[in-house]
Amino acid sequence: MWGIFLESVVIFKNYMGFYENGYLAGIYLFALLYLWLTEKNKQRRAVFVYAPTLLLVMFFCPLFRKAFVRILDDSETYYRLLWLLQMSLVSAYGIIRLCGRHRRIGLAVMCVAIAACGNYVYDSEYITRAENAYHLPQEAIDIVDLIEPEEGRITVLVPADLIYYVRQYSTNIELPYGREMLVSRWDYYHAMYEAMEKAEVIETESFTELTRTYPCSYVVLKEDRKTEEPLTEYGFILYDRVGEYLIYKDTKTAD
Repeated sequence: MWGIFLESVVIFKNYMGFYENGYLAGIYLFALLYLWLTEKNKQRRAVFVYAPTLLLVMFFCPLFRKAFVRILDDSETYYRLLWLLQMSLVSAYGIIRLCGRHRRIGLAVMCVAIAACGNYVYDSEYITRAENAYHLPQEAIDIVDLIEPEEGRITVLVPADLIYYVRQYSTNIELPYGREMLVSRWDYYHAMYEAMEKAEVIETESFTELTRTYPCSYVVLKEDRKTEEPLTEYGFILYDRVGEYLIYKDTKTAD
């Protein structure tokens, strides 16, 4: 039980950013403690005090974590319970309450504190500025716009770096495999993924046979992806090009 508790502590610290600075977590915990001592309204107390505190107690409880993992058969999503902590609401309400009648000053102080204690999001390698209203790579949108059918659905094979975005943009494009293949620790096997991503050079004949088992109406490859023989020798035509991506249409399966 103690080991499970310590694992929950590590998850909490990672989520709260304690290993970087943890200042925002400090603001939240301070606001929560202040509301515990000062909030008298029963309805607000239930929302801003009891609910987050109960969630924290449950999160650190080893028995609750064991039940969560057993019921959902998934330990890797346990941290998502912390999404329910309402950090922004509790922090904002607590600091505004602390400032009393000087709410405008309190709002300004809170905004400055959050900005000063946080990190510039674009310093992260995982975050880039939005290219469009969908907040998706423009190349993914352009590819889908080129091949998406007016009615019905089609199956399309795309490189791993497009998998997340194609399905976010359109449900009319089906993929032979999805995110499950991109998480190495899950250790899934998929013959199409092996042929598409793992082989140093695509073995064209067996590759095209696999694409037609789904069947894939289009195959999207990066321009530098090596193939033993051109896809055009196996019933594909070069349909279009978007940036570094080549779009091949299978004349034997595409409408």
